[in-house]
Amino acid sequence: MAPRRAEALFCDPQRQFAALAVLAAENLQNCDYAAAFRFADRLCRLARPSARDYLLRSETSRRAGFVAEAISDLALALERDPTDSAVLCVALNWGSPEQKRAAAHLIEAEEHDLLSAPRRRAEALRAAPAALGRGKRAELSVVTPVYEGYEATLACFEALFAQGENQLLRIIAVDDASPNAPLRAWLDQQAAAGRIDLLRNESNRGFAASVNRALALCPSGDVILLNADALPPPTSLARLAEVARSTPGIGTVTPLSNNGEYTSFPAPNVVNPLGSLAEVARLDQLARKANGADFVDLPNGIGFCLYITRACLDAVGFLPEIYGRGYGEDIEFCLRAREQGFRNVCATGVYVGHAGGRSFGAEKRRLVMRNLALLERRFPHYRLESASFLNADPLHAARSAIEALSSAAGEIVLLVCAEGVSHFLARERARELAGEGGEAPLVCSWAPGGRIALRGAAEQAPQSLGFNIDVPTGLRALSRYLRASGIVRIELFDPLALPLPLLRDLFRLGAPVDLAGGDLEWAISPRTLFGGPCRTPDKASPPDEASPCPTCADGAFLAGDETEIPSQMRKLLANARTIRPLDRMAESWARRMFGASCVAVEAAPDIVPTPLARHVPGVLAVILPLPDPQVDKLLVALGRALAKRDATARVVALGACVDDFAVMAAGNVFVAGAVETGEYERLLRQYEVSALMAPYRTRLFGWADRLSRHFALPQAFFDLSMGELPRGGLDLALHPRLCDVKAAARIADWFCARAVGTPSP
Repeated sequence: MAPRRAEALFCDPQRQFAALAVLAAENLQNCDYAAAFRFADRLCRLARPSARDYLLRSETSRRAGFVAEAISDLALALERDPTDSAVLCVALNWGSPEQKRAAAHLIEAEEHDLLSAPRRRAEALRAAPAALGRGKRAELSVVTPVYEGYEATLACFEALFAQGENQLLRIIAVDDASPNAPLRAWLDQQAAAGRIDLLRNESNRGFAASVNRALALCPSGDVILLNADALPPPTSLARLAEVARSTPGIGTVTPLSNNGEYTSFPAPNVVNPLGSLAEVARLDQLARKANGADFVDLPNGIGFCLYITRACLDAVGFLPEIYGRGYGEDIEFCLRAREQGFRNVCATGVYVGHAGGRSFGAEKRRLVMRNLALLERRFPHYRLESASFLNADPLHAARSAIEALSSAAGEIVLLVCAEGVSHFLARERARELAGEGGEAPLVCSWAPGGRIALRGAAEQAPQSLGFNIDVPTGLRALSRYLRASGIVRIELFDPLALPLPLLRDLFRLGAPVDLAGGDLEWAISPRTLFGGPCRTPDKASPPDEASPCPTCADGAFLAGDETEIPSQMRKLLANARTIRPLDRMAESWARRMFGASCVAVEAAPDIVPTPLARHVPGVLAVILPLPDPQVDKLLVALGRALAKRDATARVVALGACVDDFAVMAAGNVFVAGAVETGEYERLLRQYEVSALMAPYRTRLFGWADRLSRHFALPQAFFDLSMGELPRGGLDLALHPRLCDVKAAARIADWFCARAVGTPSP
């Protein structure tokens, strides 16, 4: 694609991926590393960036001298696709010592898999050892390949031995050429004691080949494929069998698990903490109580603990061995079972723990990527069906039923909010509290229609729990759950948006209630109308004036006396313990409005400034943690104002806009895309930022303020404290009533003037 055409397609949402890659490469070739990084960085912030996208951003960073950042991006590329030859080549060329070793190992492992495939297929044809014979019959056989993980393997087999006195349960362990001598010796001891049947491979053959060798010894009965790092609690295997035999046509059954992809609990499709065997048993009991012998259909079963009926096994045959050492063969088996008319289901009343990744370690990602590509070639519709299942989440009700029986654990801080900005603030506050340890945050969010969702922080339970408080039974159920959870403190976000029945119940819990200050619109006035277009003619109030015109001020309220505080707000203040501001602006505003005695401020660590390299004229960074349509309008006005004053002045929005393309249409405003908190320092350096801007008039001031103080960058902001917030000599404080045109003009004058160090008025 030619560069000019790429520029033309840059603002085409359908073709921007290709345009960004071309523009990044073109600027890289022309040694304009700042521009190259800008395009490569946005490419990495769009949906599902590839390994090559991270590799491109890595190269722009390396050439600009940001070596640590380049190595970090190279690590992301290796994680995304460790089979990509270009990524491996770059890692071998200039990666860190660890990345070079990892790349060399991955290349060697790939070559080994390709060369050893014919040998593995030949070995699979050999007859089973005569010592074990083919005639031993069992109602249920458990097949467990073993390679590494001494402690996890012993825990798995001890859990199998504790399943109950069932003479028809047969355990077959397959030692897949384990390099762990103590583990091999322990398996020999168990085999000598008659507790297991033991097969031993002369060389490492992988999961499918090892399982198939054991299946040859199981001419009858159902079979469970069980990873050696799984923890099946007592009676769990018998209950899997109960589900498998409950309805004709079931071919495979998978339990819930902490690490079970579709069947993960409490958060789906992630690796949740494993916990002890006692914790696994507790969750299994709750699952049994909540869901009994219920089941939900899956696109495919999961091989960490896969129950296969005899009818299904006879119809489908052994596991495919084309996937090498592992990952993918269980999926193909289940998809072939469906083609034969069998169902793959999840037993929602059974929970089995799973550590995951013990045998393959860091090589797992390479195997997954390579084998998923192979699986998609053989079953083209699998990825879409899998994504549709995750999006629909048919297991949500089953997970919610389990969570309803188990109250949240620990000293719970309940963060209550409505949908929207307050929900965003509550989740950020939850992450902050979870990082501090001690108290356990629980977010309670309300949505119109009476829907309440309870979510723990850091993927802790609950993750699927919900109530409908518009129904009396739903409000009572929520109250029971919260009372059982031991709430030690409540923080209310945007309380005026919450329904009164919910507020009344929260105060009845007896825990101290604080009003969280981060989005101040709830506390100012229900008729707040900040920003927007100025309808006053320029001759009556020129846009360059610093004070708001009558039209700007109309309908916007900055209280100077308590009589203007809404009555509901006064009632909340009377019942709440304190106001807990989330940033310095909220603190200054609350002290001015309600007095210092009403404000509780948590001790914050001192910020030692780390000045960034000065860039003149540099870039104005707009810190945008949450999209806002009003901010979009202000950015458009700012782009126009800057274009009139300095053709070289540029703005970058560090975050996502409501309409990125409309904001970037002027040409001097660039929208990076969604930014994680830990990325700001890198972006401030590589975007060559020389000043910051907090674009919200009533909320989310803390992000830009903390960055300004930490990196000694001047900032522009709307000042709700009306001058009481301490600011630096080069900072610009704006009246919150200013319309977009006037605010943009003031910011543009300030930014262009500060290039020569002129203090703002």
